[in-house]
Parts: sequence; C-alpha cells; structure tokens
Amino acid sequence: MPQKRRVCLVLNPAAGRGAGRRLRGEIERALGARGIDYTVVETDGMGHATELAGRAAGQHADVVAAVGGDGTIHEVVNGLMALEPAVRPALALIPVGTGNDLVKVVAGTRTRSDAYDTLASGHPVRLDVGRATWTGGTEYFVNAMGTGIDVEVVRQIRGIRNLPGAAVYVLGLVRALMRYRPLRLRVTIAGDVIDRRFMLAAVANGRCVGGAFLVCPGASPDDGLLDVCMVDQLGLGRSLLVARRILRGTHGDHPAVEHRAASRVTLEAAGGEALFFQLDGELREPPGANRVDIEVLPGALTVLASAGRVTEPASDVRSTLEVR
Repeated sequence: MPQKRRVCLVLNPAAGRGAGRRLRGEIERALGARGIDYTVVETDGMGHATELAGRAAGQHADVVAAVGGDGTIHEVVNGLMALEPAVRPALALIPVGTGNDLVKVVAGTRTRSDAYDTLASGHPVRLDVGRATWTGGTEYFVNAMGTGIDVEVVRQIRGIRNLPGAAVYVLGLVRALMRYRPLRLRVTIAGDVIDRRFMLAAVANGRCVGGAFLVCPGASPDDGLLDVCMVDQLGLGRSLLVARRILRGTHGDHPAVEHRAASRVTLEAAGGEALFFQLDGELREPPGANRVDIEVLPGALTVLASAGRVTEPASDVRSTLEVR
C-alpha cells in the first residue's frame, strides 16, 4: 500500500439517527488535519454503499472507509468482496452508528478520534469474512449472522426511537423475548448434526452483537474460523437471566448454551418452513429458503488497524461495554 493513501469515504448520512450528516464537517476537518488524501461520497438509500464501494477501485482508491454503523460496513464489505482480490481496496472504519459492533474488535477504531489516526497511519492486516448462501442468494458478513431471537430483535428495534446506543437493542430484546417462539433448527457443524429448538443460533466472526451483547467473547476475526453460539429453548425468566450473562460474556458455562468453532456451518429449519436470518444486523427473509450454508473466507479482506494485528484484547472490549 502506498505511503500516501487515497481514501474514499462512503458516508451514510442517516447512520446513528442522522449522526453521519451532522458529523461530516468534523470528519473532513480531522482528516484534513492529518494530511489524508480523501474524497467523500454519500449514500442515498439501502444498497447504495455497496455500489459506491464497488466503484472505488475504478477511481484508484487504496482504502474505502465505511462511515456509519454496522449496516453501512456490511454494504461496503459486500461491495469490496465483489471485486477481484488484486484490485480490492482495503477497508477502514469510522464509527457513527448505533450499535457499532465491528469496531469493538478491530484495533484502533472504537472511537472516531482513534479511527482518524488509524486511517492516517494504521497497519493493513487481514480480516476473515463470512459468506452465507441460500436458494437464490449469496451475501457476505463481517461481524455476525444468525437466526432466532436476534431476528425478532431486529424487527423490534425498527420501531424504537429516542434511545441511546445499546439501550435500543436491550429494549428490543425484552420486547422480542415476550413474543418470540423458538424455532426447531438443524445445525450442522463439522459433520455433527444438532436438531432441537433454539432460542438463538449465531455464527460470529466478531465478539459483540447488538451493540452490547458479547455473544462470542472468544471470537477472533483473523483465526480462519467462525464461532457458533447456540442457546436452547428457555422460558421467559431463564431467557432474561441468560441474556444478562451474555451482556457480560459469562454465559459460556450455562447448561443451555453451547459454543463451537468451525470453518463451515449449516442452519436449516427442521420443519421445512422458511428460515429468516440477519447478516450484520440486516434482516433477510428470502421466500422459500429454509437452509443457509455458511463458510469462512480466511484473510479475504484487508482492514486498517492500529497495530500489526486485527483484534483488540477481549478484556478491552468488555471494559468498554461496561463503561457505556
């Protein structure tokens, strides 16, 4: 990567309930003060960040910076992954979203100030990417995907306004738990088939989901594996207790929780009904699809981090969540 990076900022003005629009001036001043050679393009709707990221290579960008939340990052990653590896720019992160899950694990991106410094002088390191395939579709994810209660949470938070950060997801979870009915799933991991009703089946590259939930606290997004967290069907009271432990990342020894790591995972609705799922918090409800095949693509994407490694220590992520 050249010393003087050419950066394309893909800015979502609606991210963080309009924070992207409000912060554009700050971002431009901060990058200018650091001598960064950049251009800014704004998204105008769903899917536009994917298109803009895909164009960046043709405009000779070395780095595409996702300025937004996890949804913006998700779209940018899908745009970059559609390019041939030889011309694929690196990914950079500037957090202005609501949950901001991925930045909690990529070193030097948890705050905007840190992200500006990392964009100026960070190290290019390799990041694993997940790929989900179902009848009629293929999509990449970089933090986590899953089915179960998290799908209902995504539905619930769409109607929540005027709450800060992770509080949106906590309220969404409480509402979801009151109405969600666990789905019978067939989960295949390394040849083992697990067939039962699950509250949650999450496949993670990162550690945090929903802004505050440490679903897979031991996950590393550069180890060539995906972490799987499965939570069995539980009553409302026990579900709330497990959710509290997930907030702290201490749920691993609960009898209703199972953690696995694998390079390939299959999720299938055992009853043959349609399977709904989320990818980096983006809801997918493909008609007629009852199975999703998931695989990891080791080191498929370059990301800028503050050190010669991707990850922040897990203890740092946990302490950050406790402070919020």
